[in-house]
Amino acid sequence: MGTNRCTILIKNIMKIETKYDPADIVWIMIGNKPKECVIYEVDPGKVMKNMSYQDVYTIEGYNGNSPRFYDKEIFRTKEELINSL
Repeated sequence: MGTNRCTILIKNIMKIETKYDPADIVWIMIGNKPKECVIYEVDPGKVMKNMSYQDVYTIEGYNGNSPRFYDKEIFRTKEELINSL
């Protein structure tokens, strides 16, 4: 897992940090089962007027495709995932 968070500078005014980095190992639910996966791509969400945003993460090649998940659907450990249910 990466120790540095992805940081994106927008016009040298705003800094957005994401919760996970590409190559981080995370846990998600697929087909009602916990699945350990690797983050392939991070797509920072839109920044709204109230400065809120939600990041979208692409999971590396699961069953021949690359599903996308919001940060609220991704967990660092299997225990965190199970506790969220």
